[in-house]
Amino acid sequence: MTGLLVLEDGTHCDDTRALAEGKLAAVREKLTDLRRIERALKGLIDRCSEHESNISCPMITALQIGPRGHPRIRGRSSR
Repeated sequence: MTGLLVLEDGTHCDDTRALAEGKLAAVREKLTDLRRIERALKGLIDRCSEHESNISCPMITALQIGPRGHPRIRGRSSR
């Protein structure tokens, strides 16, 4: 939002609007990502509560395997 303050003289309405629309798009994208993460976490939590054995925690297994079913390399994230 600090980028908008550069345009404070009032003659840059179109530029200000374009910057604000870009920021809004970025916020919406982040919200979409957060909702996806929320659903994934809820699913993992639900699986943990359904799991009754102490042999293998479904949440740990899912984190070790990764989203595409491939084992993760230790020490590296998928970011």
